[in-house]
Amino acid sequence: MIRFASITKTFSGVTALAGVSLTAATGTVHGVLGENGAGKSTLMRIAFGLERADHGAIEIGSSENRTSSGPRSPRDAARLGLGMVHQHFTLVPTATVTEACVLGASHGLGLVDHAAWQARIRATAAMLQWQIDPDARISSLGVGQQQRVEIIKALLSVGSVQGTASPFSARGVLILDEPTAVLTPQEVDELLPAVRRLAAAGTTVLFISHKLHEVERVCDAVTILRRGAVVHSGPVAGLSTQRMAELMVGTTVNLPSPARQPVTGAPALVITKLSERANAPAPRLTDVSFTVHQNEIVAIAGVDGNGQTALVRCVLGLDRADAVVTPGIPADQRLAGVERIGLIPDDRQHEALVMELSIERNLVLKDHHRPPFARYGWLDFAAWRAHAVDLVQRFSIRGAGPAATVASLSGGNQQKVVIARELHRQPKLIVAINPTRGLDVAASAEVLERLVSARDHGAAVLLVHHDLDELLSVADRVLVLFGGRMTDSGWPACDRAHIGRLMLGVA
Repeated sequence: MIRFASITKTFSGVTALAGVSLTAATGTVHGVLGENGAGKSTLMRIAFGLERADHGAIEIGSSENRTSSGPRSPRDAARLGLGMVHQHFTLVPTATVTEACVLGASHGLGLVDHAAWQARIRATAAMLQWQIDPDARISSLGVGQQQRVEIIKALLSVGSVQGTASPFSARGVLILDEPTAVLTPQEVDELLPAVRRLAAAGTTVLFISHKLHEVERVCDAVTILRRGAVVHSGPVAGLSTQRMAELMVGTTVNLPSPARQPVTGAPALVITKLSERANAPAPRLTDVSFTVHQNEIVAIAGVDGNGQTALVRCVLGLDRADAVVTPGIPADQRLAGVERIGLIPDDRQHEALVMELSIERNLVLKDHHRPPFARYGWLDFAAWRAHAVDLVQRFSIRGAGPAATVASLSGGNQQKVVIARELHRQPKLIVAINPTRGLDVAASAEVLERLVSARDHGAAVLLVHHDLDELLSVADRVLVLFGGRMTDSGWPACDRAHIGRLMLGVA
């Protein structure tokens, strides 16, 4: 259904893709794996018309749809039968589901037949066994529902451009770029069967993911990239997740399994009967109490939307909460003071980094006005550069050098910039929210190892994480948030299934 032939692409003399060839059969789910920076996103952007290859060709459906260097634009890709769902959603929050789908397929002026579009949306959702309200506002939907809207929008865009009555009457290609990166385990369990139903209807799915057990579960075949080149392509059957990881990074990768010892450190975060009320009758947090000590990782598990955001905002001092105490760190200085909380936020691109600035400047964002980076009111740029060179080396940040923009880095290396800036000062308290979001298995292991190392050197770590397996691999204690109420799971004296039941509200 789709064939990449010797695709080559370079950026400023750096080779992103080196003669990549890949073939995916009609009605199959084809996994595309590789560590951050391996070239997966570049290859998919070329397929979708957002980049042009330097050499090579793409054939979609038949030889008549062979394009030298790839489609010229996303609309050209849709004409050829290819749609894409990006890792970072492209939805307008104030639009309705219907308006979002029309925006994705619209071209030129004209009246919109809302009834016809709503019928298409309902029919597509029904085929995938989903429930979607065409009149719902995007801002009112959870992450899982927004992911469904993105998939329906991509399918309808292809159908609209090709002039077919149904998105499934044209056997096209759908690219899913990290589709489960922000989903809960329950939402993943609903998405993956829908992907198989798409394939059964004749759609070819290119499934880009870092979660190897999901690839093993949903994909028919897999192509693995390493540093811009194909190192393996073939059926998933008989290929273990451990072998996939080894092919991705070229060496053995294991998640950390820290030795848990009795906690003896002083309290670094104390929360006593915290209740936080939104602009609604029901509170978002109710009587939440717990303590995080130095030399301890306390993990918060829970389905998104059960009070995690409210809890983190109170801990950071963004929302006033007298029930939260951080010994040694005043509430108004938890983010900006000399003794501050180390923060690894959920969305690195919008909440941690200034994408247009260099690595060097991002690394001093919080300290540029303090010694040794400023003296007597004058900024010391030489100190900035020396600091950046040191952290780039210590935290293994791969890029074109400290002067390169953060936007030019892969997701894993962007996250390393955040972690380097937040951890190098050895803060007493670290708050990490989904710190491995969108990272490959090697980068995820490195991030978790950094948190374990920080704990071993005396830090208190509050870890809020969607990935239960990664959370359990490093947590000393696991608390569960459900409906704004906190429950101690008893970990490590309990199993994963018990924590899963607590996440669903089962006592």
